[in-house]
Amino acid sequence: MSVPTLSSSSVKEAAAAVGFDACGIAAAAPLTEEEWGYDEWLRNGYQADMAFMEQHRDMRRDPSLLVPGAQSVIVVLLGYKPSQHMQGEARIAQYAYGEDYHERIKRMLYQLIAAIRQRYPDFEAKPCVDTVPISDKQWARRAGLGWIGRNTLLVNPSLGSYCNIGELVTPSPADLYDTPLENGCGDCRACADACPNKALTHSSIQAFKHSQIPLLDANRCASYHTIENRAETLPPDIHLSGYAFGCDICQLVCPYNQTAAVRYTLTDERKSQLEALADADPAAFRRATKHTALSRIRHTQWLRNRNQRET
Repeated sequence: MSVPTLSSSSVKEAAAAVGFDACGIAAAAPLTEEEWGYDEWLRNGYQADMAFMEQHRDMRRDPSLLVPGAQSVIVVLLGYKPSQHMQGEARIAQYAYGEDYHERIKRMLYQLIAAIRQRYPDFEAKPCVDTVPISDKQWARRAGLGWIGRNTLLVNPSLGSYCNIGELVTPSPADLYDTPLENGCGDCRACADACPNKALTHSSIQAFKHSQIPLLDANRCASYHTIENRAETLPPDIHLSGYAFGCDICQLVCPYNQTAAVRYTLTDERKSQLEALADADPAAFRRATKHTALSRIRHTQWLRNRNQRET
């Protein structure tokens, strides 16, 4: 079986036809510590108790360890900025309003593989959505889809940081690779200043044209504590600011997000369902959160978070 060389333009046309909001392609050369900052993040203990982040470090850096002979990483974005925001006593991060992005993007990636095979029957690729050990944000940056903002998220000029990322890692080379964009945050510190727990810091490594690599200290992050922290109680000095799942504070103040395109219609019916979760019993919680990112946590965690929230 021959390995086809892909037309970059045809791959991007196929991605748009499937429904992705953006697509870029990067050569699968290993990430460098100067652009990654991952080792320093681990040395500082910023992963908190997420031991899985310490695993497969080399694979996260080098996609050829994930897919032998990898030549290209096709990166796609799917925006999720909602048409309206939920209110109430137990708010939810906006990415969790609708269908679980893992399920949706994985399904769309298989559709993209099928579409590419219409032109290249021998095309092979591994679909990746967050749960695979690959550095999503860094490959999106490499593929020219945005830059790593001071909030440590990928910032796309049109979608802001309201976007989920997926990849196809493939042995196929492309006829043209994209180049990273210049960091557009400038001197803006709106996200870092708005974080109630001061979770946003930076690496000592100078990169990206002398701009320091932003780092997130999960020990101080409300999103980490409401989702990943399984303890019976949360640290009393962690401010949840009304959130019972995740946190959007660093995103809400970002100028790019304020002008980003709406990509998800939050209906009044769905909004009411989400707001009703504040007082849901275990069975109602399971029904309402099935096939959403909210299924990531147990009802006991939901109650813990709801009880600690700040109104």
